[in-house]
Amino acid sequence: MQINSNLHNLDFAEYNKIFTETGAVTIPHFLNEDVANNLHQFFSSEMPNDWWSAATYPQENDPNISYIRNLPENVVEINSKLEYANREFFHNCLSPGNSGSLAYHFYRTLGNHVDGCWCTECKFREWLLSDELLSFMENISGERYTSYNTMFASKYTEGCFLSPHTDHSNGDIGFVYQLTKDWKPQWGGLLNFMDDSGKMITSVEVPTFNSLTLFHLPGGSGKWHYVSHVNPGVEAARLAYTGWFKK
Repeated sequence: MQINSNLHNLDFAEYNKIFTETGAVTIPHFLNEDVANNLHQFFSSEMPNDWWSAATYPQENDPNISYIRNLPENVVEINSKLEYANREFFHNCLSPGNSGSLAYHFYRTLGNHVDGCWCTECKFREWLLSDELLSFMENISGERYTSYNTMFASKYTEGCFLSPHTDHSNGDIGFVYQLTKDWKPQWGGLLNFMDDSGKMITSVEVPTFNSLTLFHLPGGSGKWHYVSHVNPGVEAARLAYTGWFKK
């Protein structure tokens, strides 16, 4: 059992009500403390740095997402991609009448390990389809999920961001499991949920270690949300595991 045993007495009806009415809910102290600490240690220090890839969109004269392995020889190219994505982000935000278009830059895992890999991430990915987790999510959402779309670890460092978007085609429910310790809200990197117009913030989630946020993606319409820029000079890394489940 990996879920915190104290959550067996959780008021699922109350959390279901919040999820149904607002489209998102956060459960603190989600996993057993030793499990959460092991995951944090793996992604913060044990996992090789070149298992991270810089994911950037858009990129100049190319409609595809850029994935660049986090190697010293790629730093200049990674920074160039970040600068272009930022220019696109701010241009769209500042253009009158323009609601903006998708732009982002952050580091992520790609799940491209060798066959039979049994590292901490691979074991965690397998657990994410366990009956223990799926039953817990069903108690919160009222829906049973049977598969997932994409799942990956993410790392936001200085300058990283994810612009407003809906995840409308990614699945039926999204999740963000926070693995960051001692994050300060003034550092940025905050998960912001918005109303259906995508113009007003309805709630803000400060990265809080060992918390799980679930958000509903109803009827193909998705839910507006974004991750604010990590501010200049921030030396810490915002770590999380995220993905989408399907019915």
